[in-house]
Amino acid sequence: MFEMRLISAAFVATAVLSVATPAQALTRQQLDCPAKAVSPDLAHRLSVLILDDNRKENELEQQTASIDVAAAQCMKQLKVPAAQQEAYYDYARLSAIRAGFVRRITTAGLRPALLDQTFDLGPGRGNPDITDLTDEQVERLLEALAKSGVKVEQVDEAIWPVVGGYLPLTSRVFQLEKQLNAPVPAAGGH
Repeated sequence: MFEMRLISAAFVATAVLSVATPAQALTRQQLDCPAKAVSPDLAHRLSVLILDDNRKENELEQQTASIDVAAAQCMKQLKVPAAQQEAYYDYARLSAIRAGFVRRITTAGLRPALLDQTFDLGPGRGNPDITDLTDEQVERLLEALAKSGVKVEQVDEAIWPVVGGYLPLTSRVFQLEKQLNAPVPAAGGH
């Protein structure tokens, strides 16, 4: 029916090292700064590069480096503590890539909020590690989409790998937010 390819665990592991919980909580402004500095076109391009079977590693590194520049500017401007800077870079990279996935999913007529709810993702939720989707999880997703009015059989098959990439990225982004002691936004936020 469709291919739900997840982003490899190796990519997520490479992009994000284990982070100890820092002492000082970061503000919403500090966390949102890099994502606001990254253009939607760059976020989209990163989402394409991540899922490209013929990965263009040099381009991916160059594009990721531009996120690092934005993150460094935000850290300096908003005084992110030195102990949190490594995690902040990881968070900035993954948040930007996630924004590209959100845009593509939304453009395809699907709602990221429904995916989040179905898989317990987002601020204040469980954000389980997602590495491989089980048949049961795929069925749960298809059922949730159908209940929301999506005609699954009419969805462009090209979106399924994007959905598969979105899930582990979203989980990791919100795991990092928790590690950075981010405040949980009110319902409807983020």
